Amino acid sequence: MTKELGRRIRAERTAKKMTQEELAERAGLHPTYIGQVERGEKSLTVASLEKIVEGLEISFSDLFENIRPPTKPAGYAMQCYDKISAYPNETQKQFYELICAAEKLMK
Repeated sequence: MTKELGRRIRAERTAKKMTQEELAERAGLHPTYIGQVERGEKSLTVASLEKIVEGLEISFSDLFENIRPPTKPAGYAMQCYDKISAYPNETQKQFYELICAAEKLMK
């Protein structure tokens, strides 16, 4: 869950074209801490999470929307999702189009 939450924070930050330093300043946290959170190396306290949500100008529900707790070992589809979801939406769309093109070649 820590890694997934970190990925989600990174995705929200990059979608807003914000650097880690900018988010850290807005949230009143250290940029190194933001990086560690985004990589899933640090668990968040509720207080830190609240600061990050405020810095991103989103709600808690926005941040947690569609985050699924792990229920079983991740298969390849989930591993792909984990990697792709960390990118901005436009890049995610490009990955999707690439997968669709590869699928056509495999038929």
